[in-house]
Amino acid sequence: SRKLGKEVELVLEGEETEADKNIIESLADPLIHIVRNSLDHGLETPDVRRAAGKPALGTLTIRAVQEGDQVLIEIIDDGKGIDPAVIKRKAYEKGVIDEATLERISDRDAVNLVFAAGFSTAEVVSDLSGRGVGMDVVRTAVEKVNGTIVLESEVGKGTRIRISLPLSMAVTQVMIVESDSQIFGVPMDHVVETVRIPCSAIRTIKHSKTIVLRGSIVPLKPLNALLGLPAEPQANAYDEMAVLVARVGGEAVGLIVDDFRETVDVIQKPLSGVLAGLSAYSGSALMGDGSVLMVLNVKEIV
Repeated sequence: SRKLGKEVELVLEGEETEADKNIIESLADPLIHIVRNSLDHGLETPDVRRAAGKPALGTLTIRAVQEGDQVLIEIIDDGKGIDPAVIKRKAYEKGVIDEATLERISDRDAVNLVFAAGFSTAEVVSDLSGRGVGMDVVRTAVEKVNGTIVLESEVGKGTRIRISLPLSMAVTQVMIVESDSQIFGVPMDHVVETVRIPCSAIRTIKHSKTIVLRGSIVPLKPLNALLGLPAEPQANAYDEMAVLVARVGGEAVGLIVDDFRETVDVIQKPLSGVLAGLSAYSGSALMGDGSVLMVLNVKEIV
């Protein structure tokens, strides 16, 4: 605040609130960015505050409280607030929203457009706020730990950012498989092994493909067909099929895929909206590159 020529009182509330260490550590930089953003763009200089009839001393409050199985973090400033009209105009100019959305979007939804990818209202990026870091990065970091972030603002009164986080991270280990040029996650709880089977070793019994694996007959099911994908599984250059052997209810089944990838730890998020009705998937996970991985509900698809 001294660097910006501003007078600010920092108020900390709920310092005793407990939260998952991994979650807080992963959000350290985004939270610092929000605070810097409030200092840089939200709170005014003493002269501007006096002219607006405010105390010269601005207030920045950081509050944490546990609500059920969630931890709520609020960053509140009594600065100039965010003008929804300015946000709407900027969003339209940047192509974030179209003309129809511009006309119907509410002020509350408009101010939350600051979280849209690449959106920034700052004409000059300051050293304090950080170069090339937008609020979209903050939102992505929060969503990666299954959290939500909402912004409320009133022109002339200030801005409140509410971040709701789970008490703990539900980490699921999955094996990533490729099928029809798409990737899916298979929970390792179901994975027995992965094998490459010569096409000549695949037999058809009563119209169903099978293999003999260590003396046991294992039924084969192409993942593409189970998910309603049109393409047929592809053999590799050695005329072998990639088979992931999964165990469901004590029975083994071989899922034919195009390829196996690495095993990773992901934070699985329940599906919502229309996707919630897709029983083939148990949830989704945000990957490090920003892509979404659909996690298979093996019990349902086989």
